Amino acid sequence: MVSRPGPAALRELQTACRACHVCVDAGIIAEANPTFAGEWGAPFFLVGQAPGPAERETRRPFSGRAGKELDRWMLRAGFASAEEFRHLTYIAALMRCFPGRNKTGTGDLRPPPAAVKNCAHWLDAELELLEPQVIILVGQMAITRFLGPGPLEQRVGRSFGESPVMVPLPHPSGQSRWLNDPLNRKRLERALTLIKKLRAGWEENPQKKIHMGHAREHPLG
Repeated sequence: MVSRPGPAALRELQTACRACHVCVDAGIIAEANPTFAGEWGAPFFLVGQAPGPAERETRRPFSGRAGKELDRWMLRAGFASAEEFRHLTYIAALMRCFPGRNKTGTGDLRPPPAAVKNCAHWLDAELELLEPQVIILVGQMAITRFLGPGPLEQRVGRSFGESPVMVPLPHPSGQSRWLNDPLNRKRLERALTLIKKLRAGWEENPQKKIHMGHAREHPLG
């Protein structure tokens, strides 16, 4: 899709993604509003599920209530501010456009498999170009895409892989009840501590590949 590595190639890819209307043409969604954000050189890469209604309006990832909670998590994870987190992190999603509301209007539709498949090449190309040091996986769908199926209890609070290191997180949506369990809140805290260590490792030497090494955490229970 892109002919050369570097900032120009990323801009070329982003321009193509913003112009995409494949899922509209296929009748999967009614409106194309590809949403993502990030710059060349970002050491962190976050993968979410899909934009929500707020993101459809702002075209800025995690700009609604879930995004505010995510920003608070990232402050706990060692970023100096929400602005710093978003400056150092490329934010993408499995589905680039808002999938729509469910029939009852109580929540968003789950991204259709066909849409996720259509969007997969954007994600693959971004990762190939950026070669991030850390991939933050937000929500069950993103975690499954990279790590395969498995319960959140066995994923959150651990890191996976080396170069890049992958750190799973639950979704920050207020509709999720997973964090009602005190053990799961501890798992989240462990995950944020892992990101904090990775953030510190990058700050010490931005040019060196960061990894967890002996600092790798293990799940509770």
